Amino acid sequence: MQKVIFVVDGEFMRKRIIALKAFYFDGPGIRRHCLSHLGDDERLGRIMYYDALPFTGRGEHPVSGPMDFSQTPLVARKQQFLQSMRITPQVFMRLGRSAWQAGQWQLDSTKLGELMAGELDVDDIEAGDIYPDIRQKGVDVCLGLDIATIAIKKMADRLVLIANDADYVPAVKMARREGLTVALDPLWTRAAEDLRESVDYIVNKLPRPQHGGGHGVHVFDDPKEYDPFTGKTGRLDDEQPDDI
Repeated sequence: MQKVIFVVDGEFMRKRIIALKAFYFDGPGIRRHCLSHLGDDERLGRIMYYDALPFTGRGEHPVSGPMDFSQTPLVARKQQFLQSMRITPQVFMRLGRSAWQAGQWQLDSTKLGELMAGELDVDDIEAGDIYPDIRQKGVDVCLGLDIATIAIKKMADRLVLIANDADYVPAVKMARREGLTVALDPLWTRAAEDLRESVDYIVNKLPRPQHGGGHGVHVFDDPKEYDPFTGKTGRLDDEQPDDI
């Protein structure tokens, strides 16, 4: 019985699953998705989930004034989600931190476009249109190091990476040099070219969304798509994807 370890870029997966409305995004939902990857002769070793703790500091909103991020609904939802992961079997979480980039605020891209086009006046900007520039710190490094550790210590026979970021390329290449089979589940996105080239194959286990996902969500049919249990491959090189 071969052991499979899943390495999950949590922020990427959360955004994609919610955009596709694929399933309720919590611990049990993520575990079910991972289990769908397993063949009859495989067992789940562990789901290694990488995310960041929510930002809980204080700041001055440009429109609404002083605010305490720890009291926002977003933080409450994130804490609830993390708790669902903690009680899900065979899940190991690696949590980085969230940092506010120099106290900067960002304007919603749609509103910014309307403002630049003269379709919107500054006085029409509402508090909900402006959000803090908060970014994850330390997550990608931990993910890459753990892939390398799994490979060097021979902790699995196969690794499934749920991500689409080129930052993981060096770790993936090292893992393959160590003899580990690495599959990529990009959740029907077009992963970074370097990452697509670096993995052994690509496999999407979610049902293929309809054209545009029905919600303006892009879907990419990858020519490197391969199901190791059926031998089914992706489209031929001379075929065109439905949507890029």
